[in-house]
Amino acid sequence: MIEIIREAQFEQMMRTVVEPGLAAMREEIDMPLSTGGTMHAEVYNRLDARHAVVILHGYTESAEKFRELAWYFVQSGYSVFAMDHRGHGRSVREVEDTSITHVDRFSDYLRDLGEFMENVVGPRMGSARLCLYAHSMGGALGAFALIEHPEWFARAVLNAPMIAPVTKPLPRRVAKWMGSAFCLLGKGKERAFVGKPFDPEQEKFTTSHMTSQARYDYYQKKRCARTELQNCSPTYSWVREAAGVTEPLLARAGEIRVPVMLCQATQDSIVRLKEQEEFIRRVPQGRLVKFDAKHEIYSSRDEVLGGYVNAVIDFLNEA
Repeated sequence: MIEIIREAQFEQMMRTVVEPGLAAMREEIDMPLSTGGTMHAEVYNRLDARHAVVILHGYTESAEKFRELAWYFVQSGYSVFAMDHRGHGRSVREVEDTSITHVDRFSDYLRDLGEFMENVVGPRMGSARLCLYAHSMGGALGAFALIEHPEWFARAVLNAPMIAPVTKPLPRRVAKWMGSAFCLLGKGKERAFVGKPFDPEQEKFTTSHMTSQARYDYYQKKRCARTELQNCSPTYSWVREAAGVTEPLLARAGEIRVPVMLCQATQDSIVRLKEQEEFIRRVPQGRLVKFDAKHEIYSSRDEVLGGYVNAVIDFLNEA
């Protein structure tokens, strides 16, 4: 059973134990992409690992945001492969403003992941059984990966996956139409009207998607100090692509052949719960597990996080 880092000692433990421990074994990679630029990744490779996990972060996030979770995986005997998606973190960007998140096509994420699997993960994982942990936008990408590449992963955890994004104040189909219209007008790389530049004074724990103040404060300090972590707005192209994942994911969920645990946050305001439940019902070996949490379940208060981390690792250990 994994003992989580308690909120009362969180910053101290992260700075004196977790970050140094991970740094000692971390391989920093900037992988050239076939389309130009590089993808940044963090690799924690254990030569004795029986399991390995690929971590796919969500919209506006980074691999670095998942270091606490990476630590729990490493402590459980896993090798860990975590990447920054294009338009995020230290990976290639097509928009100069680092507060803006852009992608031309959602399929670009899947192509990048394929190159990551071939050039980084495959040569390093040895005989370990490879699993997937994918959050939010990364959860949608992970679901497509399970459909298109059933040979990649033995098991998968989809954490609050973006099967259908909340697109308030517009209905999802209207948001998709609007994004498409602006793209046709040549404005696909512009900040969508729903977004604003990064302003730490406007970002508060109470309106965040975490329930742990300590975990929020720790990563927010990093975001304020480093521009590459300050994604906070989508482009019109990103809006179009995000709003377009729902129908194909629901239509093809039955093609997934590996066991999948979908972790649902009952307080989620970022993705729609109804479509998550419909999706996992259609997955032949799907399992829905609910947590009393906001969207970022992995940054929950202690009383939720302990059970969550152990549920995730126990499930993947069955691979």
